Amino acid sequence: MRLRMRVEWSRGSPYRYAWEGRGLRFVGQDRPAPVNYGLVEGLLNPADGEEVDAVYLGPPLSPGEEAEGLVLGMVALADGDHKLLLAQSPEGLDPQEAARLLAWFSPERRPTLLGPEEARAWVQDLKERQDRRLGAFLGLAVGDALGAQVEGLPKGTFPEVREMKGGGPHRLPPGFWTDDTSQALCLAESLLQRGFDPKDQMDRYLRWYREGYRSATGVCFGLGHATRRALERYAATGDPYAGDEAGAGNGPLMRLAPLVLAYENHPDLLSLARRAARTTHGAREALEATEVLAWLLREALRGAPKEALLALKPFRGADLHPALRRVVEGGFWEAPEEGPGYAPGTLAAALWAFARGRDFEEGMRLAVNLGGDADTVGAVYGQLAGAYYGLGAIPGRWLRPLHLREELEALALALYRMSMASPRE
Repeated sequence: MRLRMRVEWSRGSPYRYAWEGRGLRFVGQDRPAPVNYGLVEGLLNPADGEEVDAVYLGPPLSPGEEAEGLVLGMVALADGDHKLLLAQSPEGLDPQEAARLLAWFSPERRPTLLGPEEARAWVQDLKERQDRRLGAFLGLAVGDALGAQVEGLPKGTFPEVREMKGGGPHRLPPGFWTDDTSQALCLAESLLQRGFDPKDQMDRYLRWYREGYRSATGVCFGLGHATRRALERYAATGDPYAGDEAGAGNGPLMRLAPLVLAYENHPDLLSLARRAARTTHGAREALEATEVLAWLLREALRGAPKEALLALKPFRGADLHPALRRVVEGGFWEAPEEGPGYAPGTLAAALWAFARGRDFEEGMRLAVNLGGDADTVGAVYGQLAGAYYGLGAIPGRWLRPLHLREELEALALALYRMSMASPRE
């Protein structure tokens, strides 16, 4: 395994810098570094929410310089902030160099030198974790954009959706998405900037409704009846929990991934998901379906097997709305007539596609080709399948034209970083 790192502190130098994406910031003076020290850009360590640290063996390198090397091992630390060892050649450290490196860290951190197999396994685990979180957010947008091509059309009345061609009732360019992703972006930005603040969430949804904020086209489109009623009620009353009991649609499901990415480790994740749903929807089955999806996403992000996800064990025997109880007890195994807008039906359709599909692509094609509310069924399936299979499983031909792909990835990583600082279960 080879990795690239960015040097922040040169071997033998007392001057320490921090790399901040586009340049260096001087941090201060310290004792001279025994190795070149820096970070692996874009790879997060859940122990501290920062990019993985690395040391590069060999002659001094300049601050800001990029260096690629073999992964020879790592210094494991008690706090989890491990340091990868990279080098140009596979020789590694001699005993004296190893002793000097370990002595550089305080004894309280219990530094231990581990070999290449342990280091590579750790890096692979970090990459897979990150890939699943990117997959959940981008899977949402991909499913939304694919389903938008046949939104509102009855199942079987259109050629099979296989490619990102655009069009549909909104006449979108390829890779453009609808209200599902717009609301997910509003929610993501609210969480990152304000934490869990339902009023701020509704302020952003209202801006989208009135001004086209976070719309792919610059104007609001695709707005559901329940969400419209809630936004108008919020504008009149200022109460952010504006969903009414008639609001049983799938709006809370389609935008959920950002909340789970941010609060995956929070002991009250399901309660937070329910509260986020209540801003626009108040029907019992919509709120409960949102809680079920939040659980599914969290467990998929943590690497749960598909059989455990589909068993929905925590909800078996629970006091649920009858329509949702049928889903939880296995009703999703029956093929849907088309993509429904009713929250339990949307969840069932997404689970059916997830259960039947052998990979991300096959399941997505099953989901969006149901027609009907295809964009939201695709978005819900995309969140779950993306969290399960990871970003690497989403076909590149679907990702390449995706509108604002880089921004979606950056937001997903920021939310992942936020989860590392949230209270743990």
